[in-house]
Amino acid sequence: MHRKKRSFFHSILFRISLWILLPGIAGMLLVVYFVGIQMQHQIEKQITEEMQRVRDNSLLYVRQTLLLKNSRMDAISFKMYKNEIEKQLSNAGYREIFLCGPEGTLLEGDLKAFELRKEQEDFIRAKEQESAFLVHYGSSGQCEVYFSMPVNLNGQFIGIISSVFDYGELYRGQSDTIERMVWIAVVVFTLICLIIWFTIYRILLPIRRLSQAANEISSHLSDGRQGSMILDKLQLQGRKDEIGELCSNYMEMLQVTEEQFQKIREDKDRILTLWSGRQEFYNNVTHELKTPLTTISGYAQLMEKNGPGDEELFYTGTGHILKESTRLHRMVVQLLELQDKADAEDTRRLNLTEIVENVTETMKIKANRYDNTLTLKRTKECLPVVGKEDKIRQVLINVIDNAIKYGEPGKPIPIQITRQDGQVQITVSNQGQGIRKDELKTIFEPFYRADKGLSREMGSSGLGLSIAARIMEEHQGYIKADSIPGKETVFTICFPAVD
Repeated sequence: MHRKKRSFFHSILFRISLWILLPGIAGMLLVVYFVGIQMQHQIEKQITEEMQRVRDNSLLYVRQTLLLKNSRMDAISFKMYKNEIEKQLSNAGYREIFLCGPEGTLLEGDLKAFELRKEQEDFIRAKEQESAFLVHYGSSGQCEVYFSMPVNLNGQFIGIISSVFDYGELYRGQSDTIERMVWIAVVVFTLICLIIWFTIYRILLPIRRLSQAANEISSHLSDGRQGSMILDKLQLQGRKDEIGELCSNYMEMLQVTEEQFQKIREDKDRILTLWSGRQEFYNNVTHELKTPLTTISGYAQLMEKNGPGDEELFYTGTGHILKESTRLHRMVVQLLELQDKADAEDTRRLNLTEIVENVTETMKIKANRYDNTLTLKRTKECLPVVGKEDKIRQVLINVIDNAIKYGEPGKPIPIQITRQDGQVQITVSNQGQGIRKDELKTIFEPFYRADKGLSREMGSSGLGLSIAARIMEEHQGYIKADSIPGKETVFTICFPAVD
């Protein structure tokens, strides 16, 4: 490719001529002026970058604190654990910390100081869900940054963090640097005016710096460090001579290399995320497939044991096997396709009474195997709800299965469905060791299991009640447990009633 010949006015020789002819004092003043501007720009740039890191770190501290407390990422949890969050921020070097709710009310911090703080622009912008900071310079080398940010977790605006950071040392250091640069400029331009060979040295200096930068970049390419940042510090891209052209071409090459490193890092993060979630995925799949397989196996064993002579058992068992195998097939197909089309398609008006009766009949096989009896208080009333039949069945199966596993042998397990106060309620009770009061708050957490010695079934992953609670939230209902240790445990499932 033919390149246009470079004009004399863009050559190094022309610049040498200018450096020789221009008065040294004029050059010195220009350098001092531009160095001062550049130093000020560098301070603001560094503060901006550090405030971005402060914002990211603050969100990380809040998220970690709430995760450690097993709380939801909402404003209530933010208010509840404000002391722990404030302690985390203090340990990280924050000072004059104010923690506020989404509406701007103070949750933690000095109330008197907050009265002045809340009128500042950065705090007002934080209430509008925008991170902001203000830089205040003092006459004695003081430099303070007032920073405020919204706390957004999982798409929810749950609070505001405001703090003050001291950059006085950086500001004074930059001022000292400017002063030293002034003296250096005086010496340099004095020598330029007196000695011609020093001009040649100045010509070779950028080439030397570029060479050193190239060596530094090549030594760090393997660990993914950004080489363009090193070239930016050299401030050579704006030149129109040979050095500027070389730096521009080299910058383009580095940008391509950095993009590839960024793609590699992103792919690595996605792979690690998928790897960490694999075990939880398989646990959920195992739990969902276990119940229909148990029903199919139970009826098949009974039909084999009684033979073809028991016509009632034959038709009942065949119906349940067909229904459960169909549901099992549907779940397997959804897993293979990695999608859940039923979320939008299966929501409809359902007769909850029929579903409860059908699930109770299905679970009797397992109850009989553990010497328990399921007793359903039947009602002729149609109790309609709006939801997804498969998921409602899943909730009932999980709760009844749990009552069978932890109930005493030979004791009945009563199931009742009623309508009251605009809700349709299903209660499942069992007699057994019960659940301690301190455990009632945690039994619906993922992977939580009560004392394994109380269960009559091995291999439970502790996901059943967690799955049931999540499904009830999707149906705008809830599930709760009440227990008298050593006597009885009652699970209550509530759906919004439909007229």
